Amino acid sequence: MASDDRDATPPEYVLGHSDEELRRLAFQAALIEPITRRLLAEAGVVAGMRVLDVGTGRGDVALRVAELVGESGAVVGVDRAPAAIAIAQQRAADLPNVSFCAGDPAEIAFASPFDAAVGRYVLQFQPDPAELLRLVASHVRPGGIVAFHELDWSGHRSVPPVPSWDRCCQLVIDAIAAGGANLDTGSRLPSFFAAAGLPAPSLRMTTIVGAGANSHDVLERMANLVRSLRPRIEQDGLADPGEIDALMHRLPDEVAAHASFIAAASEVTAWSRLT
Repeated sequence: MASDDRDATPPEYVLGHSDEELRRLAFQAALIEPITRRLLAEAGVVAGMRVLDVGTGRGDVALRVAELVGESGAVVGVDRAPAAIAIAQQRAADLPNVSFCAGDPAEIAFASPFDAAVGRYVLQFQPDPAELLRLVASHVRPGGIVAFHELDWSGHRSVPPVPSWDRCCQLVIDAIAAGGANLDTGSRLPSFFAAAGLPAPSLRMTTIVGAGANSHDVLERMANLVRSLRPRIEQDGLADPGEIDALMHRLPDEVAAHASFIAAASEVTAWSRLT
């Protein structure tokens, strides 16, 4: 059953669409690309398919899908943010089988059904993820695919403990929660699929981790995330004045000095084929 919030206006995207945030997305997309690529392959996205990319942002997933479906297929990316759509259109200017449109994916009508619908880091920002899944699935033909890649923050940790890493994780969690997003979307994907009337999905979980001094990508991803969330952190008084700058300065040295295992959110992928 959909929640009572299903008609509510989605909260403002807590990470925004600044130039810095778009650069963060570009770095993140490269880091998690193998995970999304595996999801698409396992779900069965192949040449000739017509695919809907929900919450396409700057088009990273749509462009990856375009490689799989080839010239005989087509990709349509939808996002609420016109600024992100403009960048996606520029990136796909030479690809005739890729198109983008700005709007609410729950409200846009399409002339014909899709063979698959995909999304990455979309459901966590919805007031009713199951309802969005249901609406997205309504655009997919019988036998088609619904595949999503989401985050779960419940497993963040450092071993041995690194105070600056743990504090960064907590600041991110608090800021995202304050912005109205769900922190455990990844682990709730099976229940969201069920509530949307979809078959139980196939799942995988991957965590991108760091190892002491060999943690450059993981640390950069965290630092970029804290920077993008900084306006929200400061607006809500989640950190003391000067604390973020001090954390960014200490973080790499502390992780290296402790030779720690560090992990932030886990990457959870889910897909099912409609009956």
